[in-house]
Amino acid sequence: MTNIILLNPEIILACAGLLILLAGAFIGENRAKLLYHLGTISAAAVLGMIITQAAFSAYGTGTMWILDPGAQLFKFVILVATILTLLLSVNYSAIQPRHIGTYTALLLWASCGMMFLSGAMDLIYLLISLELISISCFILTGFEQKNPRSAEGAIKYFLMGSLSTAVTVYGISLFYGATGTTNLLAYASAADLHLSDPAYIMGMLFILVGFGFKISMVPFHFWAPDAYEGAPTPVTAYLSVASKLAALGAMLRIFTVVIPHGSLNLTLIIAVLAALTMTLGNLTALFQTNIKRLLAYSSIAQAGYMLIGLVVADPLGREGVLFYSLAYLVTNMGAFAVAMVVAGKTGSYELDAYNGLARRSLGLSIVMVMFLLSLAGIPPLAGFVAKFYVFSSAVNSQHYLWLAVLGVLNSVVSVYYYMNIARRMFFTERKDFSAVETDIYTTGVIVFTSAATLLMGLLPQTCMRIVKDCVSFHL
Repeated sequence: MTNIILLNPEIILACAGLLILLAGAFIGENRAKLLYHLGTISAAAVLGMIITQAAFSAYGTGTMWILDPGAQLFKFVILVATILTLLLSVNYSAIQPRHIGTYTALLLWASCGMMFLSGAMDLIYLLISLELISISCFILTGFEQKNPRSAEGAIKYFLMGSLSTAVTVYGISLFYGATGTTNLLAYASAADLHLSDPAYIMGMLFILVGFGFKISMVPFHFWAPDAYEGAPTPVTAYLSVASKLAALGAMLRIFTVVIPHGSLNLTLIIAVLAALTMTLGNLTALFQTNIKRLLAYSSIAQAGYMLIGLVVADPLGREGVLFYSLAYLVTNMGAFAVAMVVAGKTGSYELDAYNGLARRSLGLSIVMVMFLLSLAGIPPLAGFVAKFYVFSSAVNSQHYLWLAVLGVLNSVVSVYYYMNIARRMFFTERKDFSAVETDIYTTGVIVFTSAATLLMGLLPQTCMRIVKDCVSFHL
């Protein structure tokens, strides 16, 4: 087992999850929240290990997985999302104290699977990573036992996830039948030998479908709105960020470096899917009256924008995707944190709950508007810089100028439903003007994400230097 020591971050995270699960059986309910803190400390410790290994590149367990700066950046994003999710969960009342150990352990195991996925170089290893993510996230989605929508969302997630897994397994079997290997590194040295094999092309298409489910790409997005609405809000934030970006990182490696989609003649297909994803996500979001469903369709549209960088597949396109991942992490987590605070006060996730919010909490309203403007791509915020890089890569490629134009038009459409929330907060009256209070953990998340959203927009050079160092995906 070559370089198994390089899996120490994942091993530590998995063992921490197991210990927290066992501790949950013995700790009293009045002290159960300590398990959140243990999970946060574990994730933070692993995050420190990832940062120290940021410039390191090596293969592990033969050539089943790889450690390189690109994989490390996505692991960083996953762990930050995990820490923020645990902080949002501390005072989330819908999670019963006796289940906190199970909840925390599942979050850590899901993150472990996502970290495995970010460096996968073998299709069997990749499939196991996807299943670890799917099973953990399926249980987390249905964690609100008293909420029928939570059960409904979990069942839809399970059914669609099972279907996507079956399609992925079939694609892997076709790939193996055509190439004689499931190892992407072994295959990459002889990639041109199989380009005319229909079984090989179909195999890669089916594998693309499996990833499409994870990133909620049209037409594999049907599970997302119901799962996001029914899941506990911290889990919704986690699914919208960590799960999506982990799969996107794996797609970026496989379809731009190991097996470039241009060699498979799949570029136009992925470009059309990107166009459909951003367009359908934005148009459907226009008609939503529930903030969680609105942000679900928004996240579908955001996946479409990020896919533009994958379509272009040059260094600028990959840089755009990596920067977009960081911007989307802080912006979306912050938006869901504010939504959770408002729902905690009003008892509702409907848009009507935001009526007159500025009179109850001006600071919270300003922060929410900032997150919404960033998601819409308005300067000088992180979302604008992210879209600028992604759209620039499409413009520079010349072949995909139409995709950049469509992305800009979709961003204009998104301004309507994002600013509708702002209109409600500042210009719509509400009789109840009691103050909105936040706990220290949620406040910390909102402060961190809002500061990062602003600083990444005002000072993108520092972040881009890190991205440029991480943009290389090795073979």
